Amino acid sequence: MIRRIGSLALLILALVATVGAFAAELVYLNTPQGEQRLVSAKLRQQFFAVQPYIETQQNLAFCGPASIVAVMNSLGLQRPAVGPLYPYTFFTQDNIFNADTQHVKSFVMVSLRGMTLADMAAFFAALGVKATAHYADNLDALRLRTLLKSALANADIRVVANFNRKTLGQAGGGHQSPIAAYDDASDSVLLLDVAKFKYPPTWIRLDDLLAAMHDIDPDSGKSRGLVIVEKSAAK
Repeated sequence: MIRRIGSLALLILALVATVGAFAAELVYLNTPQGEQRLVSAKLRQQFFAVQPYIETQQNLAFCGPASIVAVMNSLGLQRPAVGPLYPYTFFTQDNIFNADTQHVKSFVMVSLRGMTLADMAAFFAALGVKATAHYADNLDALRLRTLLKSALANADIRVVANFNRKTLGQAGGGHQSPIAAYDDASDSVLLLDVAKFKYPPTWIRLDDLLAAMHDIDPDSGKSRGLVIVEKSAAK
């Protein structure tokens, strides 16, 4: 009996060690390690362009709209008027729902179901910018790294990731937020989380992000991925 208990204990320890070996390595920006990584990262310019426009999603399904708002405000585009802020203009999580974008997905449906990767790309296009959806099942680590480094090096391009938090060991499920930096030394990206009530900006290893994007979105039946947004008008 003692031997059996001892063997069982060893098996449990082995399983725990195995799970830990595959756990996502998350480094939050508001830690000394997170701060130093940003200082050291060569591709960090977009952090300063996008971070000022990151706002908390206004409900639990609005990670998509909050990400869209941050991206659109950061690109130096003509912004819509906001009545209470007249004469100032700004993209908000309310006014991005206009006659064109409502054809993609209505305010009510986004509030209920959120956005798929395709929804987000179509929403950006309806707002007048070029957006390309890249599904994770068409990406490997090399392709993803190349896409991200190219996008983050261009001041007129932005990136929004669609992933499953559970794969990273975070609370929640499907989520979307902008990516604004890449660090070569750690092969990690900086996610500017729009669920600011849950997590601060987070450094995520590229392999971990890819695994989290491989999750199947139940609303689309497809893998998650990322949307590359270009300031140039959609064709």
